[in-house]
Amino acid sequence: MSECLAAPGCITCGDEALPMTVLDIDREHDLALCSDAAGQRSSVEIALVDPVVLGEVLLVHAGTALGRFAESAGVSGIGGEGVRA
Repeated sequence: MSECLAAPGCITCGDEALPMTVLDIDREHDLALCSDAAGQRSSVEIALVDPVVLGEVLLVHAGTALGRFAESAGVSGIGGEGVRA
């Protein structure tokens, strides 16, 4: 029998959630244009965390925003630690 080794990231795809900053919002389609720390832009589904605002930092996995970085945790921009749903 093989052993299951725990690894960080999604058990299904191995991907990790990344912090991304909201640059533009398409409320009609529940999408936001977001940018990661490297400046890479992508479209992100925001229905699970709506409403969002420009400049907000979201936790994104597989093109879907799953949570927000908490302002109350002293997080300022991409690269901080505190996360809230």
